[in-house]
Amino acid sequence: MIMNNEENNICREGIVRAVNGDDISVEIIVSSACSGCHAKSICIPSDRRQEIITVKNTRQEEYQVGETVELLLETSAGNKAVILAYVLPLIVLLVLLFVCHALTHKELLSVGIGITGVVVYYLILKSAGKSVEKGITFGIRKKRVN
Repeated sequence: MIMNNEENNICREGIVRAVNGDDISVEIIVSSACSGCHAKSICIPSDRRQEIITVKNTRQEEYQVGETVELLLETSAGNKAVILAYVLPLIVLLVLLFVCHALTHKELLSVGIGITGVVVYYLILKSAGKSVEKGITFGIRKKRVN
């Protein structure tokens, strides 16, 4: 994926861990919103974990293991990911809650069916992972020096 319009990208810094032809494995640190806060030590423990993202080298640049790079994600792809991961499951939950409650008038049953519906939604999303991933791909570029 070649991204020409830099303003429409989400950037994330990472470190190259492996280069295999056009496939580049980049390690990023994924952290919760709290991990960057200066008061995290007195509040709650920060949630930080490492993740490896495999990126296609579409720009045909040379990358070295250990090099710091920027991963790019088009804003539209980021929006698609948010819709798939958060908005649609919320809609599934609310629709099932209200429909089941209107039909049965049993709150606990409605909640159970709503939660089951969300679990089924995520299982379907996971099984369709490869086709979903095709629409959400990362680009890579050398880290810019400010």
